Amino acid sequence: MGEGSTSSRSPGTDGLPTPGGSERRRPAVHRRGLKRSSAACQRCRKRKQKCDGKLPVCGPCDVAQATCIPSERLVIRPEIDCQCAALRERVSELENENNLIRVQLSAVPRQLDGSITTTTTTASASASAQTQRPVGLVTSRILLPTFPRLEPTEADQVSFLSSPWRLWDGLAATETPQTTDDAITTLLSEEGRLELVDIFFVRRWPQYPVLHRPTFMQKHYLPVTSRGDSASEFSTFIVHMVLAIGASEKNRSSPSRQAVHQSYFRSAIRKLNHALTADDLDAIQCLFLLSMYGSYEPQAIDLWHTTGLALRLAVGINLHRRESLGRQGLLEDEMAKRLFWCIYTMDRSICITMGRPLGIQDSDITMPLPLCLTDETLISQQGDPSLPLSALASDPGDMSTFLHIIQLRRLNADIYKAIHSAGDTALTADSVDVLRSQYYAQLNQWLVSAPRYISPACMNQTSEWFQIAYHQAVMNLYKPSHASPPGSVSLDAIRLCADSAISLIINYSSLHAKNRITYSFVALTSLFMAAVTMLYSLRASSVLRAELTQEVVESNIGICCKLLRSMSNGRTVGERSAAILQRLGAATTAIFSAEVVVEGGIDTEFMSWFGLKSQHSELDQTTPSVDMPWNDLFDNGFDYRGLFCNDMLL
Repeated sequence: MGEGSTSSRSPGTDGLPTPGGSERRRPAVHRRGLKRSSAACQRCRKRKQKCDGKLPVCGPCDVAQATCIPSERLVIRPEIDCQCAALRERVSELENENNLIRVQLSAVPRQLDGSITTTTTTASASASAQTQRPVGLVTSRILLPTFPRLEPTEADQVSFLSSPWRLWDGLAATETPQTTDDAITTLLSEEGRLELVDIFFVRRWPQYPVLHRPTFMQKHYLPVTSRGDSASEFSTFIVHMVLAIGASEKNRSSPSRQAVHQSYFRSAIRKLNHALTADDLDAIQCLFLLSMYGSYEPQAIDLWHTTGLALRLAVGINLHRRESLGRQGLLEDEMAKRLFWCIYTMDRSICITMGRPLGIQDSDITMPLPLCLTDETLISQQGDPSLPLSALASDPGDMSTFLHIIQLRRLNADIYKAIHSAGDTALTADSVDVLRSQYYAQLNQWLVSAPRYISPACMNQTSEWFQIAYHQAVMNLYKPSHASPPGSVSLDAIRLCADSAISLIINYSSLHAKNRITYSFVALTSLFMAAVTMLYSLRASSVLRAELTQEVVESNIGICCKLLRSMSNGRTVGERSAAILQRLGAATTAIFSAEVVVEGGIDTEFMSWFGLKSQHSELDQTTPSVDMPWNDLFDNGFDYRGLFCNDMLL
């Protein structure tokens, strides 16, 4: 072959021509010692001239006084992922707002199961993703209402549900117009926020001393109020929850007052996911603050779930055992004691009010009670643990109120387990009488040993409140129960129920006259059930009706309805409770007239309020259902005239 034909072929790597005449290009390899040329600007590249690559203007463009646009390869662009952290934070806030909207729409019938399960993470999610969102489903469940609307398929449950279910059934979480959170939370001055903090520690802290005030101010409040958004999510949550609870303690008769505590609550739950990822004790503290807020707004927080979750976490770290103490100083040990016993008292109160099993048995608890010290004495470690619990004048800032409440909750739990257990109690009438006598003596001793305060700081330190708590326990001891059905209740027990119910209403009226009533769903339920118990006692015994007049009974009913409306600040639950009492009261006072025939349906309704409607099933026969006041049968007998039934002859 000639040279011309040879030169027309491009040799391959082995010196042979490539097949098909196509060329194989060698990879571009930078040769050592040679300087890489700069990328030409857009003008030089378009004109196909050499560019020196100088910045901000290359040589040819400078000479021509032209605009020099650097090559794309020389432009440094921002990282695409630089805003991921902010976006993740915003997504978390939007998810919490979405959860709040679900709570606000709880009054509308909906299928929750499907909507909640969609928030769960998949099993194949990475460990890092689970760390970012470990409590999505938990927070969604916490923010559900305590008393959701009962569906038609759940109507059979009404017979054994306690009274709160029927009072709050389907009510919305809030009944005030939605406002901009930032506009409300920034409206308060520093003095206004400090006032709310003071209200929390003066009015609510004696009953639930879950926080140590000096530590709270130094570790949480000051960083949040001084640094704002740069403060930790946990501290922000704690501070906003304290402000929300403090704001809810103030007079909430106007919508603007109610909007303040709701605004702080919405601001707090934006940080709920971060707060629950804190240390065990801190997470339990957060859950308990939610339960405290839920005692005012039971439809904003699932009290049963939240309190139970806090108790489970506490037991999970052995907070119920003495052995968990002693690892740190006096302050840490005492705050661990206070935290556990706060959860204990809240659990007892919620379980008994809702008619559900207790969360933990007393026999499993070895955690000692807190020392009767103030926060200032505790932090200085100069307290004397041997100080008597009940002195002539107790300090409103120490643990005397809290310790006395713990003692009462233990008594309430014993009464609840012994007499109101839903299962078989295997108690005879004589055994029930013996138990009642023992518990009645212990309740009297508890009332006599109650601490006395020269200047009570809150409702729970007044003599009226100790009387209310005492009479509430007496009513629970003697009212109809699974161990003592209506037909076996003696006249003495009915009389004690009536006396305690009337005394409870009178003491609430006294607190209302002094403007010392602290609203909670437990307090409202207690007042409502006192009125129901009073009316039940009057219907059940003609002897008690003979001792009272119709005018006195109507006056007591009117006082109770006024208290319910005032305590609930015009909310739907107060109006609903008052309407029920007026209807039951009208049916009861009508019995004072000899011409009125007793209505059996009213008697059955009384049993439904006690949660006993389904205790005795109806017989499968065609005999008429005659349900007269039970004890009247023994007082007046049964009139068979004009009544004929074949089944009675069998």
